[in-house]
Amino acid sequence: MGIVLKYFPIMGAAERVRLALWLGEIEFEDVRVPPVNWAELKGQTPFGQLPVMSIDEGPYIAQSNAMLQYIGTLAPQLCPADQFLKVQEAIGLVDDFERAFRPCIGIALEPEKLGYGIAPATSLLVKDSPELSETIKALREAFLLNELPKYCGFFSGMIENSEGPFLCGAEPTLADCCLAPALERYTLGYIDHVPKEALDAYPAMKLYLEAFKALPQVGAYEQSKS
Repeated sequence: MGIVLKYFPIMGAAERVRLALWLGEIEFEDVRVPPVNWAELKGQTPFGQLPVMSIDEGPYIAQSNAMLQYIGTLAPQLCPADQFLKVQEAIGLVDDFERAFRPCIGIALEPEKLGYGIAPATSLLVKDSPELSETIKALREAFLLNELPKYCGFFSGMIENSEGPFLCGAEPTLADCCLAPALERYTLGYIDHVPKEALDAYPAMKLYLEAFKALPQVGAYEQSKS
């Protein structure tokens, strides 16, 4: 079976899929699409977006969570039958976490999709304006103050209830492939107004990331990128 995964040369929406494939020890071709090639590829994708996956040279499959569920059929240890609902619940919570941060990114990339610059009252909040920059800063700081501690509390409780070190117990699952890269974003220092020390106030989350990164398959994946 030949699996080809295509996404931009960033973590983004494909990272959970890459990690699941590595944890499942499933061979695949990890195609990193340069932005300059995206226009040519876009029309070939089901919904005009990446990531896409093809299996045995078949048609492209879209949606990262659909890909995850498929990987779970190939590597059932990543979604054990007796933990199916717990794994799905955890994935849903991670998706809520990601959704809570999405306006913090969307406002910088496409402010008009959030209503800025459309109505007269928001006419000053257009891309690259000082007013929009201040709004971006305030929105991200509010996320760090309100949403990050809330979700870190949820995840910490989930790990504690499962007796860890992972979301659903002693072994990693598809849910951890989702949470680990979502958390790592807050340690890299590449997002304006989100310091790389953002997780320092949540030691349980730092321990969780350390446990995930210590997995041999994750280590092998990291080495493959160097």
